[in-house]
Amino acid sequence: MATRTFRSAFFSSSKLPWTVPLTIASVVLATAVAVPMIADADSELPERSAGELLVGLAESGDVPLAGTIVHSADVGIPELPSMAGATSSPLALLSGATSARVWFSDESTYRLALYGDLAETDLIRQGDDVWYWNSDQNVVMHQTVAELEDAKEQHPDRKPMAELPTNVLAELALRFVEPTTDIEVDGTATVAGRAAYELVASPKDDRSLIGSVRVAIDGEYGVPLRVRIFSADGGDPAVEVGFTSVSFDEPDQSVFEFTPPPGATVEEFDLGWLAAHPEGEPAEEELDAELIEDQWMSVLVVSGFDLDSLTAHIDDLMAGTDEFGDLSGLVEAFMAEMQPVSGAYGTGLGFESRLFSALWLNDGRLLLGAVGLDVLEEKAM
Repeated sequence: MATRTFRSAFFSSSKLPWTVPLTIASVVLATAVAVPMIADADSELPERSAGELLVGLAESGDVPLAGTIVHSADVGIPELPSMAGATSSPLALLSGATSARVWFSDESTYRLALYGDLAETDLIRQGDDVWYWNSDQNVVMHQTVAELEDAKEQHPDRKPMAELPTNVLAELALRFVEPTTDIEVDGTATVAGRAAYELVASPKDDRSLIGSVRVAIDGEYGVPLRVRIFSADGGDPAVEVGFTSVSFDEPDQSVFEFTPPPGATVEEFDLGWLAAHPEGEPAEEELDAELIEDQWMSVLVVSGFDLDSLTAHIDDLMAGTDEFGDLSGLVEAFMAEMQPVSGAYGTGLGFESRLFSALWLNDGRLLLGAVGLDVLEEKAM
């Protein structure tokens, strides 16, 4: 088990609008997946070991594709007011079902479109240009990523793990997780009409709220077609993301071209914060965070967490727009669902869902993890 301490910028006006959409795009494009998978006993796919499938995954990052994705989530969080009806908002990914279209040519050319009721939210990258568009608000955000590339070049001594041979990466991954994780290939399946292998990872520690993670991997291209995360309590997947249809032909380049629609408000945002923490930012606008690393049992401890300050920051940043709904109302509604707790660690509020728990203590500490509330209470001692 390792502990990592870091400082995280609390909020700045140039950050929040990009945080959710960029994160969603990264997750969907890196681990894209599908709707209910059907076991396929008649599949002619050759047998593959878990290590061989991991090698295929590592080599699949440059495979072009286009398809329709369906995402559903039932993690056990309370019914939050600002999530209702906003099916094309990034916040809709927290609960319920969402559909999207994805086009991927390479790491610098892709498009993700979230669809809702008479609304669409798009994230597009074409070369150095990144566009974010919400049709309901008719708001366009634009930024180049040149400064991000500049930031990467400032650290040429850091060799990315991705530059290691894929077979070495697979071996390292297996050796890293074996002490805490059971990994197996659980037969084959059909996803979006394609034959796929099912790779299953399950934590050995029964205190984890995650029961298993099942990844359907395309038998030809090695691309993940679906990811399902099951809670330890059983039942339907707590989170499921996957293709209902997919093509591995190169997408038409015209789909990545974007021109702001007539009447749209266009704003520029600074993405430099993604590459490095800006020097000289006031300490009072930062949170101290400590990650207690223990793989499935890892816990994030944030110190100096103040609800009033948080909601005030959100209200200031969201003034004049409802792009992400009533964020401060969402936070307050979530906090209202937390129950009083006390122990040797002090007093506070606790919450446990199907996949994660939260413990907010009166001394200003907030603990989060995919573990039971009792584990957070132990870590808080």
